[in-house]
Order: sequence, then C-alpha cells, then structure tokens
Amino acid sequence: MSWMVTGSNRKSVTEVKYLVNDVMKVEDFTLDDFEHFNPNTQMKHFDMSEDNDAMGILQRDGWKSTDVKIMVPSKEKNPRGNECVFSVSGLFYRPLISVIQAAFSEQSSKWFHLTPFKCIWKSPITGQEQRLYDELYTSDAWIQAHDELQKQRRDDNCKLERVIAGLMFWSDATHLTQFGNPNSGACHPLPASITSFISTFIKRKNVDDLLTHCKRELFHAVWRILLDDEFVRAYENGIVIKCHDGVHRHVFPRIFTYSADYPEKVLLATIRDKGTCPCPRCLTPKSMFNRVGFLHDISQRMNRLRTYFTEKVSKARNAIYMRGAPIKGALVESLLKDVSLVPTVNSFVDHLSPLGFNLFPAIVVDLLHEFELGILKAVMMHLMRLLYAVDP
Repeated sequence: MSWMVTGSNRKSVTEVKYLVNDVMKVEDFTLDDFEHFNPNTQMKHFDMSEDNDAMGILQRDGWKSTDVKIMVPSKEKNPRGNECVFSVSGLFYRPLISVIQAAFSEQSSKWFHLTPFKCIWKSPITGQEQRLYDELYTSDAWIQAHDELQKQRRDDNCKLERVIAGLMFWSDATHLTQFGNPNSGACHPLPASITSFISTFIKRKNVDDLLTHCKRELFHAVWRILLDDEFVRAYENGIVIKCHDGVHRHVFPRIFTYSADYPEKVLLATIRDKGTCPCPRCLTPKSMFNRVGFLHDISQRMNRLRTYFTEKVSKARNAIYMRGAPIKGALVESLLKDVSLVPTVNSFVDHLSPLGFNLFPAIVVDLLHEFELGILKAVMMHLMRLLYAVDP
C-alpha cells in the first residue's frame, strides 16, 4: 500500500489488485527473475522482437505489400497506346474482406446492430413522437439496403441469415508531424522521382497538368487494389462468416458514406477542383451559386444530380493515350469541361456501378472542414456581427 500511495498518482486500486493477483500470486512467479532486472533493457528487448517480427505480425493480420502502377501519357501518337508505366513502391494495405471478417469475429461484434431500425423519441409531456437520427444503422439508407437484401432471390439455397456490413470511409491528406513528410491520406502522394521519370520522355519544363493527372491516377489505382475481385464478389454474392457468437451469417458489404475534405472529394469524384460544376454530388454550375438557399434550390440540385459520363471519359483518354492530345488541350476540354470531369477512370464507378452502387450520394458532408472549421462557421460569425450591428 505504501507503494500505491507514493510516486505516480496513476496507480489505482485496480492496478494494485492486478499486480498482486495476476503477477505475484501466479505459480511461476519467483523473486529470482528480478535479479539484474532493468526495465529499460527489457523494453529494448520488446522493441527488438517486434521489429524482427514486424512483417510476420502484419501478414498474420492479413496485411499485404505491393507496388502501385500508373500509366503516364508520353504525348506521342500511337494507336496502341503511348503510356509509360511508373511504379510507386511500398503500399501497405489490408484487404477489405479481411477487415470485415476480423470485425465480425471479434468480441466487440456482440454489440453490432445487424438489423436496422428507426429510433423514435416520444415526448413525456405532449406524447408527440419525433424521429431521431444518430447512428448509420438507424438511417433510411441502411433500412432500404437491408430490405432490398432480404428480397433478393436466393439461387444458392443458402438459409443463413443475411446481414449487411456497413462501410464508412474517410481519407485526408493531413500533415501529421513537423518531421519528414508523413501524411494520413489514402496513400496518394506522388514521389519526387516522378519528375525525373517524366523528363526522360517530355522535355517541357512545365508539367503541372501532367503531375495533377498522375496524382488522380495514383489515387484511383490504390482504390482499384482495395476494391479487388474478392471484395466485388462479396459485394454481389456476400461471404459466409462465423461470427463471435458462433453463428454463421451471410454478410454483404455495403458502402454508405465516404467523408473527406473538398480536395479529397475532387480526387474521389474525379472532377475538377472548383470547375464549372464544382459540387461532387450535383451538376449545379457556379453561375447559379448565387441562388443557394432559395426555395427552389433543393429542387434544382435534385434535378441535376451528378452522374458519371463513362463515354466522355473514355473518349478523352483515347485522345490522350492514343492521339497524344494534351491533358488540357482543346479536344479533351470539349469533352469534359462542361461537366467538370477529368480524364481518369473512377475506380468505384468502374468496379461497383454494375452492382448498383452510386458513388456520388455517398460523398457526404465533412463536418470538420465544412462546418466546424469551414466556410459555414465564418458565415455564421458574419451574420452574428450583422445582427449585432442592426440591434446591439
């Protein structure tokens, strides 16, 4: 007890009980083990063992390492393609199916809500009911997806319970530290070596448009690796998982949201940064932004929902990679500028749109950047100043 009440104030009664019952009272405990004991030395031993077995630990958890290849256009006319392959090494990733299997097998899965529901609050005073929106499993989107899944025809004679693995993605190129250049983004910073690589076949000094194109290509090349064939098959047909409670269930992954700041949304939606139609969810032009907040604003947005123009993107890429057209040349601009598209194949659309997934509604509001730290906060402060000026 003297040890507990002296020194650090972090030693609680629970910690003391753990020390006595789980350390000192175990059968193999002996004081001889403390001879020449040095905690700093032991911590170094721990660190060395983790370093030696780092890849082993990653592999046991399903982590993989691979190179990401992108096609850099050389601006030469070649009907068979003028692309030069640039490889970015060192992508460490864990397949999405491995993550889902682990999540449903862990003890914490006992708290999962496998059947969605509506959350209703009833006033104890008036008795009036009000719908509450909190977690994803109480949303209309999950309820609709769940109902559609239960109504699907079962051709495999599987009698297992069908449930949804709801996926919510985030990515942000936030700078994490003042040392080096680590980012928390979705593995899409271009290495500096790409500049010298481009200079081997393009002598022009200004290659900013090409570098921007390569960044988009790398972002979606990473997602093409994550949205692999195994994930696509599971999205369509589901996977059988033995959950923590011992029950086998037929689990279907479903992507509901992808939250990111605006620069990340531009990459994700394969649109132009602040282009003619800068919104990743609709095709409202900037010329109509002065009408935001009007009564008819929401109807205008719903009538102009963004869609992916596959044919336009395909023609633009053919012009770049076969006819040697500049990325922002007249031919490419005539195809893509009016809808703010870019000549990059969207990996989400390419892999999942045939299965009914629509990327653009999944790009949700990023509360941190668009509300708490964004323009709305500045607007609210301005409105408060106006109100105070009118009636202090």
